[in-house]
Amino acid sequence: MIRWGAREGALVVVSALLVLATPAGARCPNHSEGQLAIIIDDLGYNLEQGQAVASLPAPITLAIIPETPHAQTLAELATAHGKEVMVHMPMASSSAELAEPLVLDKGLTRREINTRIERALASVSGAQGLNNHMGSALTQHQSAMQHLMEALRDRGLYFIDSRTTPDTLAELTARRVGVPAASRSVFLDNVIEAEAIAAQLDKALLAALGQGFAIAIGHPHDETVKVLNERLPSLPTTVTIVGASAIARCGEVGVGMPDGDPAGSPQAED
Repeated sequence: MIRWGAREGALVVVSALLVLATPAGARCPNHSEGQLAIIIDDLGYNLEQGQAVASLPAPITLAIIPETPHAQTLAELATAHGKEVMVHMPMASSSAELAEPLVLDKGLTRREINTRIERALASVSGAQGLNNHMGSALTQHQSAMQHLMEALRDRGLYFIDSRTTPDTLAELTARRVGVPAASRSVFLDNVIEAEAIAAQLDKALLAALGQGFAIAIGHPHDETVKVLNERLPSLPTTVTIVGASAIARCGEVGVGMPDGDPAGSPQAED
């Protein structure tokens, strides 16, 4: 874990190297420091887990699987706690068959995709955007991504690509269609151990400082919630936690996946 006060000099050096490696224009306008969006996925099945996430001490984003038993309750609870809400939309995977409702797959027509998006939004009130649950197969499918992004554009929603495969076309298609979009930078909890999660959070903070913004995705594991409860109140003042919409809507360049992040590996598929 990085101790931000004690290692300030090292942090500045690492951040400078990250800035040098960042494409021009990637920094959000009007923000000289870093912005980090933390999305917690897979909510909707377990009420207690969702309540714990909604109570975290920062404006994180809750990604709720539509038409799950507690989807609407958690959406309303998140809003009451000042948290942003998004739809965690099930999409076809190349490694597993999904049991969730409303799964999007490449066999659906434009109208069928539109209908499933409408149903998803009806079950997650106040959702401002959408990210993919699983999706290593569908996010590579151009026409399906085109239909999905057109449905989001028509509703004024943003898209976050969870990057469950390095071959995803999702963010590029979204931007071409005119949907505000960005991509996951770091998974917090592929390894569900407190020390590993804390290290991934540090990685996300450094990415936010280096690029100007970053997106971290985690899950409602007890270990993840514990680390976030402990770390969020004492983050460096140079990093601001924001809703995912702020990242998706802030720049022309999307937030990329750092080298070495295991998107596309089975444990990374979300």
